[in-house]
Amino acid sequence: MARESSENHPKLWKWRLEWLAQTGIEKLVGLFPGPVVFRFGEALGGLAWHFMPFRQRVILRNLRIAFYGEHDLPTLRQMARETFRRTAGNLLSAMHSTHLSLEEIDRIVTVENQEVLESALTRSPGLALMPSHMGNWELLSRINLKFPPGHKMGAFYRPLNNPILNARVLAHREHEGTRLFSKRDSFHYVTGFLREGGILGILADQRVGHQGELVRYFGRLTRASPLPSLMARRSKSEILSMSVRTVAPGKWAIRYHPVNRPHKTADCMVAIEQALKESPTDVFWLQERWKVYISPKHPIRKWLGPDSMGEGNPHRALLWLAGAPAGWQLPEEWTHPDVIYEIVLVPGQELPSWLTGTEIVHTVAVTNDRDLLRKSIEAIDLAAGLPIDYILACDASKALVKAAGKESIPLVSLSSTP
Repeated sequence: MARESSENHPKLWKWRLEWLAQTGIEKLVGLFPGPVVFRFGEALGGLAWHFMPFRQRVILRNLRIAFYGEHDLPTLRQMARETFRRTAGNLLSAMHSTHLSLEEIDRIVTVENQEVLESALTRSPGLALMPSHMGNWELLSRINLKFPPGHKMGAFYRPLNNPILNARVLAHREHEGTRLFSKRDSFHYVTGFLREGGILGILADQRVGHQGELVRYFGRLTRASPLPSLMARRSKSEILSMSVRTVAPGKWAIRYHPVNRPHKTADCMVAIEQALKESPTDVFWLQERWKVYISPKHPIRKWLGPDSMGEGNPHRALLWLAGAPAGWQLPEEWTHPDVIYEIVLVPGQELPSWLTGTEIVHTVAVTNDRDLLRKSIEAIDLAAGLPIDYILACDASKALVKAAGKESIPLVSLSSTP
């Protein structure tokens, strides 16, 4: 019955085609030397850059937040483009490396400060490692030969949506001795693995949604996974972050970064930040890391918490009052010490009396032309170092909603009536 159910699954042919495509590409790139594959991936990334404006904006927004005050906009644009090329090279190299033996992996990956790892293992039997989505990060589950003998290798993983591909990846990695854990596994089971001398990899640099813990990351208040901190403290294990830097086409270098005690989530994120700064263009910036999860029913205070958490780079938001009904004002749940609102008015519109008068004010034309509105939003966004995190409006027009969407900026429209 189980086989019949699987054969009749509506996505079965889609899964099979995805499996066929991925295995086909892996076999094809496996015919060429690693450096050639990396260079070809970079060339593909350079070409794809011109056809993916949404991803261009995402990368640039991430870089503007991460390196606020360190680089000007032209430099960040150049970094964004190089990031796209480097990411494509690393992703294609990840497919190429699936065919390599552990000995071949050992030859293309070097460790620059092995003593940091060995020192950490003298202070606790097991070790929690925090690799990042950086460089050819797929190699990190296959660097068994880089660890001292007598330590089992484990890693947290998110099951692939395609169960056929997922089963293939699981079988391959477990065959090489890597024990894989998912979020469904008991914490006692995982901490036991660490106490018994296991080395456990946990990717923790990407966004996590409402379940994360509030911390500052590159100076920006956001949410991060508490899992590495939790695992390390419960098992009384040491914890390190890892950077993976491309040193030549088809070759990478690993560097370990200590995490300050008491190994809280904030300490972990500081160490991850240090790792990413080793080679910013090797980082997978294609996911919007500092996305705010807000809606009319989930105001900014629910996302950022009610209070500020020390000094850092604030959130930059637009309060779109152009066309707002007279007397409407910003609800209290949409205020936060970490958010600075810039005001948008139409020509001749007076600043509402409930504002302080110290706000930055932008004037836009009275229009329902989506393209003109988009250009206005783009100009305001690029007028400062930090990007606009979201737009808050009252009874926003469809044109404004679509214009904000074209710029990949969240817009929340509140009703003028209770």
